[in-house]
Amino acid sequence: MKIKLLLLFMGLSIAFLGCKKDKTPEDKLTDTKKQIIGTWQVQSTTVTYYDASGKIVKTDNQDGNNGEVYQFVNETTLKQVGGSDDSYAYTLTNVNNKILLNVSNVSYEVTFSGNNSMSWSNQETYPDGYSYTSSTRVIQFVRK
Repeated sequence: MKIKLLLLFMGLSIAFLGCKKDKTPEDKLTDTKKQIIGTWQVQSTTVTYYDASGKIVKTDNQDGNNGEVYQFVNETTLKQVGGSDDSYAYTLTNVNNKILLNVSNVSYEVTFSGNNSMSWSNQETYPDGYSYTSSTRVIQFVRK
């Protein structure tokens, strides 16, 4: 009888503690569309430059945009708040399970760290390849 109770307990434990189902790409896109709505402030912008072998050549902290505020008004409109109050059309897509934000013909991969921290990153290549051949730009935002 003890063995039967033990097996029942173990079976129920596995059922409740088993693996959580991964979100589908559509669910991930839907969640991002909801989470991105709101007002965000730029905290930092970092550009890392690489040579042809992938080695970091230099890292540049670009603070010129720090403090700028952007508002995702709805699922298609992004507005710069403050100085210019410019509005931009944007789209969010899921490509290979990465959420991409396209605004002003530039695509950024969007990731969230909790509900109040977001980052955009994009890569650029330099075919002339002087002292570096590519770079990665990361813009950090905090919900305002």
